[in-house]
Amino acid sequence: MRLSLMLEKEIKTERLIIKSPQIDHAVELAELINDKSVVKWLSDTPFPYTLIHAEEFIERSQEKALKNESYNFMIFQNNKMLGGIGLTEFRNQSCELGYWLGKKYWRNGFATEAVTAMLDFGFIQLNLKEIFASYKIGNEGSKRVLTKCGFQFNREKQEFDSVLLKEETLIEMIKINAAEDQP
Repeated sequence: MRLSLMLEKEIKTERLIIKSPQIDHAVELAELINDKSVVKWLSDTPFPYTLIHAEEFIERSQEKALKNESYNFMIFQNNKMLGGIGLTEFRNQSCELGYWLGKKYWRNGFATEAVTAMLDFGFIQLNLKEIFASYKIGNEGSKRVLTKCGFQFNREKQEFDSVLLKEETLIEMIKINAAEDQP
């Protein structure tokens, strides 16, 4: 089942609700991500991050979801936005996972819980075979999250950041669908 059929539905975990971004999330999104300590770990994310950036991101996310090109979600707890997560760059039954949290929500297990939910969604609902995720060198929090969620080192790669206008080194991790290992 593709997400364009599920845009109004939510993914629920023990503590979180993960749902498609809506235009009324723009103010909260802009306020939460407009933090240098958050943006420094993200690729291609401008700083300062304005309301216009948030509105454009939400509109692009909705358009891409309708075309089944990528699926971005906002992470909530008790109607408070904590961050974002998404599956992008689909190719050959694989995709890229990305996520971020506002700084005040770091080190509470929220990222691990959200990533686990997205892995289930990707492997069970979208029938993916593998999911990749990358983190910038020095981002020990993301390294811990991915390791806890069963990702394995795949490779080191260089990526050009169009906002910073420079090459950055990322560590790419991979998680294989456990069902693929079954005979």
